[in-house]
Amino acid sequence: MKLQCEARIGRTRRLTLGSLRAASLVLLLIGGYAIYSWGVGNFHTVEAGRLYRSAQPTPERLARWKRQYGIATVINLRGAHPGTAWYDAERRAAADLGMRLVDYPISAKHQLSPKQVNEILDILRSLDGPTLVHCMSGVDRSGIVSAFYLADVAKAGEVTAELQLSPFYGHIPLPFSPFYAMDLSFEAVEPLFGYVGS
Repeated sequence: MKLQCEARIGRTRRLTLGSLRAASLVLLLIGGYAIYSWGVGNFHTVEAGRLYRSAQPTPERLARWKRQYGIATVINLRGAHPGTAWYDAERRAAADLGMRLVDYPISAKHQLSPKQVNEILDILRSLDGPTLVHCMSGVDRSGIVSAFYLADVAKAGEVTAELQLSPFYGHIPLPFSPFYAMDLSFEAVEPLFGYVGS
């Protein structure tokens, strides 16, 4: 009896330690990726030569991305905020670099209206040259606009477009997330892109 109890305790201890190690490894990988993403400004290619996405860029990053990717237009999804350091620096850098700056404010916590969807699609359809779309973190608002671009302009498949709203970019596509409004926004307009039955 005593040996059976000790065996059970040993198995429980090994399972607990194994679970803790696995959870630690997952957290380490997630943390490492988060640090990497932060270090590169959450910059990603949506469609090479056409659209890129990021967190709020510094003037130095804008200059680097202009050299590396030929960025001609910057779409700022945070909206115009004259008098704030980040906005004034971005506006100055864009002007100095010869980039067109488009300010289009959206909230990651509210589902997009049909009017907003149409305005965003009009902007995306009229892009001239490589474009950077950004919000504060490069996660939710940049994700929905990148998904719209892939679905409408690039004519990519539904899965490819929806992946722009995924944990890979930092987005949590779960109903309890305050930013689930971006997922609902995409679901609401899927028929517009010819995605039916999903």
